[in-house]
Amino acid sequence: MIFALGVLVTPAGAETFAANLTVGSRGSDVTTLQQFLVAKGYLQMPAGVSYGYFGPLTKAAVARWQVANGISPAVGYFGPISRAMIVSQMATSPVSPVPASSNPNLSPSVEIDTPSALGMRVNRIMLFRATPFEVRPGDFATLDGSGFSQTLNKVYFNGDNPITATSTDGTTLEISVPANLVEGEYKLSVSNALGSSENPDIIIAIKVTNNPEPGPTIESASITGDAVTIIGRGFTSANNLFTTLGDSSSPISSNGTNLTFRVTDLSRYNQIKQSTLGKYQVALWIYVQNEHGINKEPYKLEIII
Repeated sequence: MIFALGVLVTPAGAETFAANLTVGSRGSDVTTLQQFLVAKGYLQMPAGVSYGYFGPLTKAAVARWQVANGISPAVGYFGPISRAMIVSQMATSPVSPVPASSNPNLSPSVEIDTPSALGMRVNRIMLFRATPFEVRPGDFATLDGSGFSQTLNKVYFNGDNPITATSTDGTTLEISVPANLVEGEYKLSVSNALGSSENPDIIIAIKVTNNPEPGPTIESASITGDAVTIIGRGFTSANNLFTTLGDSSSPISSNGTNLTFRVTDLSRYNQIKQSTLGKYQVALWIYVQNEHGINKEPYKLEIII
């Protein structure tokens, strides 16, 4: 490892992992990490659980691996120190991919037309997100997930009012919210030949209202000292932050377009700071959530910690 001007320069091999990973992360990097942890005995993936989503089980497994390798704090956050360490271990002990198991509940005669999403098993259906959060009856919404069928998906609202939806890529569904839904919040689920997206630990919902408000949008962000200022739209008097350095301790007020918080107040800042000692450049990925929803894509702000 080489430090230059306070910025961590990692070995070229460390680029195997393109970003820091934490609870909520998804994709091929998470799959690679999970396969390594499974092969080394730190993680056991329960039957039916897909690779590619960083949840509490993966966090606990990362923490166990960190303890075994003397990485502190061992809190399950997969940051620059862990990335560099694990890449060196993978270079000396390559890990073979963990194959996806077949689904015993499917008849051989059932035709599966579900492309696989990046980092997800072909034989699992999952639902990640619905945008926008607030919609009128009859409005269109987009569902993001994995394992969607090209032609045979059923979308349910609180387990009822099923509608049929199609997908061209296996990862997105464009739906029209049923016009007969009364105002209120509805839990979404999707089913097809692979099963159902129902998961008690992952609640995906939309709010049906005659007066929808747009969710937060981050247009720019800057940092001065430890104060981060976000410029955007859709902020309210009670905004919650979710970032790679942890969450906000309490809701943050805004005038609608400006939102300011201190990075030192984020829940994981002090733990991570103990290891980085102000010498690492990291990407602070920022989500803002309030009663109208959450920004669809995280905003990336480079900071030194």
